[in-house]
Amino acid sequence: MTYIIVTGSETVVGKPVASFDAALKKAARLFGDSTQDWLKLNLRIEENR
Repeated sequence: MTYIIVTGSETVVGKPVASFDAALKKAARLFGDSTQDWLKLNLRIEENR
């Protein structure tokens, strides 16, 4: 299973990654680790289907 980083209304950021942990680290590297910023961007990590 792979995971993707999604912002706004279904905008996929980058390529799928192999694990949730890797996706979380990549999202933090790209967008910082502020919960407030993630909420403003509607940033989330989803399973790639």
